[in-house]
Amino acid sequence: MPPRSEVIPVSTLKIKPPPNRSPAQNGALWLKDKEVTDGAEGLWRIHDDLYDFSDFIRSHPGGSEWLELTKGTDITEAYEVHHLSTAPEQILKKYLVRKAKTKRNSPFTFKDDGFYRTLKREVASIVKTLPKQPINNSATFTDFLLAGTFMFAVLANTYWNYYLAIVAGVFLGCLVIAAHNYFHKKDNFRMLYFNLSLMQTREWRISHVLSHHLHTNTIDDMEITMNEPLLPFLPHEKPPIIKYGYYLFFPIYWLMAWHANFLKRVYYIAKGDTHLIQWYDFVPYTLPLAMYLISGQSIFATLWMWTVIVAIGSFHFSAVGLNAAHHHPDIFHDGDAPRSDTDYDWGLSQLDAIMDRHEITGSHFLVLTNFGDHALHHMFPTLDHGTLELLYPTFRKVCQDFNVDLRMTSQLELIKGSFMQVMRTEPNPNPPDLLKKY
Repeated sequence: MPPRSEVIPVSTLKIKPPPNRSPAQNGALWLKDKEVTDGAEGLWRIHDDLYDFSDFIRSHPGGSEWLELTKGTDITEAYEVHHLSTAPEQILKKYLVRKAKTKRNSPFTFKDDGFYRTLKREVASIVKTLPKQPINNSATFTDFLLAGTFMFAVLANTYWNYYLAIVAGVFLGCLVIAAHNYFHKKDNFRMLYFNLSLMQTREWRISHVLSHHLHTNTIDDMEITMNEPLLPFLPHEKPPIIKYGYYLFFPIYWLMAWHANFLKRVYYIAKGDTHLIQWYDFVPYTLPLAMYLISGQSIFATLWMWTVIVAIGSFHFSAVGLNAAHHHPDIFHDGDAPRSDTDYDWGLSQLDAIMDRHEITGSHFLVLTNFGDHALHHMFPTLDHGTLELLYPTFRKVCQDFNVDLRMTSQLELIKGSFMQVMRTEPNPNPPDLLKKY
């Protein structure tokens, strides 16, 4: 496979291109590339300082997986976004080694008087006063979707009914999106619901939590580059068969995305990456097992019906996820003119790369099952989706202070925008207009 630099365009944010990433990349390869480009010198980098967390890892066996995974990389964005308080700053001093020799590969900044840290201080001051009921409601909705998935899957298999299979698939798609609410947090049992999709929690925590959430729509966003050249969201020259055939390919991709992800992991395991095998890889098979044991159908009939349900779930998950917030010609994609390439507030970069949907905001269930309140979720991913609606007054106030706004549009406009973005070959010459109304 060609090196990644031959597939993706040059970054207008001056991000060094990943040297070895291929279209069949996985999380481990993404992290390995960052070891080369991040200037962490085999340690952990936060801003321009290097830290050695080896002693911390030894004293917290089994509880520091993320630190182990990210050794040799720049974890600045992850550190800033996943800690609302300033308390960890005192802990960091214990593990400080020295200053880094090179400047950060990332252009994003977190200045005390900048947009993101100002917003974070304001949100931190009210988080402890937020009611707990929305968090409990999220758990209830998620468990309800789990029960519905199993119930309709068993019924579909028992009565060999494809309409019931479609219902089960939609429940499954909604469940997996809701479970995404939980793997941004510390390990918990509800994040395992995500594995019913045939995707792996640990792998998606890398591609989604560490990559996409922190480097949104840049060449370091694994959810952008892993699908090139089949889903070419970045603005560059594209073969006509890709650009215009996308209308036919897009729905097919939605149906096959989960199975394709599973086959890609099998490919890497067959190559010898046995560390990719985790005990929770067996969670997906609890669904067909229940279908088989309860319905009385043959094993082959059960496997077929399960495959149909997974395909429907994949279609729902992908159709929602790829059209949720990030792809529209007016949204920044690496290659477009950026707001700045040297002093780019991370919070503003998120507003540049996101549009939210007014049909979703205001409904707890729709937000939970459709990647809703997307901008606030990116800003504060560890907060439960149910609490995000309560942050809007504070969010709007800080936006007004910085003369920016959250762009709101319709779901239909974002779906149309995704197709338009794939066809776009010319970069935007101007930065996004955060005061433009849609």
